[in-house]
Amino acid sequence: MEKLQNLLSEDAVCKTGFVSIVGRSNVGKSTLLNAMIGEKIAITSDKPQTTRSRIKGIYNDESSQIVFLDTPGVQKPKNKLGSYMEKEVKSSSSSADVILYVVDESENIGKLDNSIIESLKKIKTTKNNCDK
Repeated sequence: MEKLQNLLSEDAVCKTGFVSIVGRSNVGKSTLLNAMIGEKIAITSDKPQTTRSRIKGIYNDESSQIVFLDTPGVQKPKNKLGSYMEKEVKSSSSSADVILYVVDESENIGKLDNSIIESLKKIKTTKNNCDK
């Protein structure tokens, strides 16, 4: 958390900001959000597309406030639901101060990850294994 607070406050006068949590399906974005907030606010499941719209989680301490935006998994849209979820990711990312791109620790960063990373700004990549 301290690293995120420092990152958010590098260019800001106050220690507040929005962090969009982005990544492919089932890499643990919702579990990571729950861990950072300290309570279960996002549903977690082994089933892809459990998160269908962004979920806000707010972290507060005596000197800062960070609003985390958990997003649906990034994938190629195959239907209207997929297109809606893609819009949720883009909307959350465009309004964020920082984008935290999550990858599964057990997998290599592949072509899809690289193309997603190239399409986003302000990326910080993190490896996650809190689902294991």
